[in-house]
Amino acid sequence: MRNQAILLLVVLAIGACGPSPAKNPKLNREILGEELEFGRQAAKYDLWNEAIFRWEKVVSQDPDNSKAINNLAVAYESVGNYDKAHELYRKALELNEDSTEIRKNYKRFLNFYKKHQKQIEREKRKAAGETVEPEPQDSDEEGDQ
Repeated sequence: MRNQAILLLVVLAIGACGPSPAKNPKLNREILGEELEFGRQAAKYDLWNEAIFRWEKVVSQDPDNSKAINNLAVAYESVGNYDKAHELYRKALELNEDSTEIRKNYKRFLNFYKKHQKQIEREKRKAAGETVEPEPQDSDEEGDQ
């Protein structure tokens, strides 16, 4: 009986020495959907870093998921990482150019981003001692006549 117990322990020990499971197994679609939703709920409460974590997880497993990439772009924009947001909006649009949601988000962002880039350039010139002209006022909306 004692020999059988020892033999059983040896067999179990050898079995435990087999190949380890993959460090980052592919997440199934259901889990990816849950991660997308969890990120959406986090964003709803302005928990942008949590949302970014969840959506990055989805994109790492599904790099062509335009919805997750668009969500990430919105999140990075919200935390002030505008260059990353710009990159992600462009990628989402390349993956799904027919999405009205992505197009709308990208257009809105570009309007802001261009002004932001101009402001950065003005501040650089001002810091370098150059004379900086005041920024002209834009019309309220497209189509003003």
